[in-house]
Amino acid sequence: MDGYFHDRRADDVLDDLYARTLVVQSSETTAALVVCDLIGLDRADTLETRATIEERVGIPSSQVMICCTHTHTGPITSPWLDMGMFPDEAYMNVLKHKIADAVQLAFQRRKPVSGQVAHGYVEGIAFNRRFWMKDGTLRTNPPLQSPEIVRPAGPIDTELGIIYLADAAGGPLALVSNYAVHPDQVSGTAFCADHEGVEVRILKQVLGQECAVLCPNGCCGDINHRDVTKPTDWNRGLHVKERSGAALAGEVVRRLVDMDAIDGDDLRAGNRTTTASFRVPSAEDLDWARKVIDGEMHGFDAKGLDIVKAHRMLRIHNSELAELPVEVSAIAIGDVALVGLPGEIFVELGLSVKQRSPFAHTFVSELCNDSIGYVPTQVAYGEGGYEATNNRFKPGTGELLVETALDLLNELHG
Repeated sequence: MDGYFHDRRADDVLDDLYARTLVVQSSETTAALVVCDLIGLDRADTLETRATIEERVGIPSSQVMICCTHTHTGPITSPWLDMGMFPDEAYMNVLKHKIADAVQLAFQRRKPVSGQVAHGYVEGIAFNRRFWMKDGTLRTNPPLQSPEIVRPAGPIDTELGIIYLADAAGGPLALVSNYAVHPDQVSGTAFCADHEGVEVRILKQVLGQECAVLCPNGCCGDINHRDVTKPTDWNRGLHVKERSGAALAGEVVRRLVDMDAIDGDDLRAGNRTTTASFRVPSAEDLDWARKVIDGEMHGFDAKGLDIVKAHRMLRIHNSELAELPVEVSAIAIGDVALVGLPGEIFVELGLSVKQRSPFAHTFVSELCNDSIGYVPTQVAYGEGGYEATNNRFKPGTGELLVETALDLLNELHG
C-alpha cells in the first residue's frame, strides 16, 4: 500500500476502488474527466492511458484529465526506489486498460444534457495542518491538543464546487463534487476509498445508481481532516471518513434544489506543459542522506524531517533528472471551468487560480495526469515543515503552475 514511509501490506478490503468517468461532447470538442480511487498516477502511466483512449474513441490526449483522489488506503502506483518498493506490474497494466474501458463505456453512453452549477460550503471537516508553535518554529501535524500550538500557518478552502448534468427529462446523469481535504482519514491495512467513497455512496443513493458521481479532490497539500483541539479518537478511524463524506454529500443534496444554469453550452478543453526544476542534491548532501536513511519516519519532529529530507535527496538522485515536464489541464463548459494540477498542491495556490480565473465558476483539482509530490507556496520553503522538506522542486514551482493554469484558462475563455 502507498501513503507512508514504510512497507505496508493490505490484508482486507473495505471498499472496491473505482475509476469514475464523465465524457462531455459538443459539435466540435470531446473531453473526458476520470477520477480514480488511488493515491496518484505518474505521468508516464497517464500518457499511455490517454493514448489508448485516443486510439479507442478519438478523444485527444490533451483533452483527457485523469485525476486521483489521493486515498492513503490504496495500492502503490509509483516506485519508491530509495525504499525498494514497487507497484505490481500486472496490476498497473490492468489498471490502465480499465481506465480506458471506463472512458469508452462513458463515450458510448452519451446523451443530450443540460448543466447546472452551484457553490456549497462545508466547515468542520478540513483544517490547515501547518502550525506556528510557541518556540517560533512551524510544524506539520503537531500533537493533538498541544499547549505549544499558536495558530494555523495558512487558510483552508471551505468551498464545495458542484457541477450537475441532467438528461432531457431532467433526470440525473452525472455530478462532479470538488472539495479540498486530505483523504488520510482511515489508515490501516484494508483497501478503502476514504471519505470520497462515502460521498459517492450516499449521492448514488439519492440520485440513483446509474448517475456518475465524481469527486476530484481540491488543492489540499497543506490541508488535513485533523482538528488539533480534539483528542485522537475524534481524528482517526472509520467514523471520521463517514462524517466527512456525509457532510459533503449533505451539502450537495442541499444545493441541488437551488442551482444556476450553466451559462453557455460551448465546450473547450486543453493543456499546457512547462518545466519544473529539481533541488538537485550535492555529493555532500547524498553522503548525509545515506547515513540517516535507515531510520523510519514516525512523526514530524526534527528527526522525522531529517529522514524525509534524506528520502527526497535520494529520490531525486536515483531519478537521474534535474527537471520534469509538468502539465496543467482544463475542461470548460460555458462559464464553468475545471482545472487539473499535477501534484499535492497547497490550498493557497488553488485559491489563487479560482480568484484570478476569467470564468465565473472555477474549480481546481490536484493530482491530475501526474503525481509530482508536494507543491508548496514559495514562502513555505522558508517556513519549513513536512511538505516543504519533502517536495523535490525549487521555490516558485507552485506559482509557475498557477500562472500556467491562468494562461490556459484565458486561452480557453477567449
